Amino acid sequence: AVSDKGALVTPYGIRKVTTTEGEVLYTHNPEPPQILVAQYVAAEITDLLQTAVNIGTGRAAQIGRPVAGKTGTTTSDKDGWFLGFSSGITTGVWMGRDDARAVPGLQGGAAPARAFAAYMRIATAKRPPEVFETTVQLPNWTLEPDDEVNLAPGGGYAVPDANGQFGNPTRDQPGIPGSAPGDEPANSGNEDLVPAGPPAANDDFLDQATGRRRAPSGDGVRVRSGTGNRTRPQPPAFEPPGA
Repeated sequence: AVSDKGALVTPYGIRKVTTTEGEVLYTHNPEPPQILVAQYVAAEITDLLQTAVNIGTGRAAQIGRPVAGKTGTTTSDKDGWFLGFSSGITTGVWMGRDDARAVPGLQGGAAPARAFAAYMRIATAKRPPEVFETTVQLPNWTLEPDDEVNLAPGGGYAVPDANGQFGNPTRDQPGIPGSAPGDEPANSGNEDLVPAGPPAANDDFLDQATGRRRAPSGDGVRVRSGTGNRTRPQPPAFEPPGA
């Protein structure tokens, strides 16, 4: 289905049946097309599978023409397979033992991929190479808000300028404070879009929450110990040589 651009592919084994005189008794009639996944989804999957053969784990499946495929290896190297397609032919190769014992060194990108390539070089020899369609236009509903900003800046989202500063979104946006015509905020940032929160914790609150004690004045810091209060002298400020 992926190689057929997202359409359902129903396997069949008999194309036609004829008599010795050439009379056709039976001809396979293909079923009406049924789309399983959108064409752009099949194109993206094909792009991933083609990359796996070009520079990924399936490099041993290369046959000198476009190939898309995927390797597979189970735990402890008990099974290895490669499934791919090229020039209108889809082929799968599995290798393993019937008793499910491990096969040392068995991996989908090794012997199965090489067997796939050896077979497909002959199977596709008289077929024209197929260039996969991997560049498609995504539907608008698949775009995330950030993508929409990149395509059409100012669509109600904060967009950084050339200096990396965030300005206000485009005005006249319903439901956005300050979006009415002529109702520009006093600042040029995002402050008008963020509700004012509580003030930051002050030093008195932090002292109480952490048990920290600050020296009211002087060169020492008042600390509390089990035997009473004492003054701990502060080390002298560092001065570089020659200062």
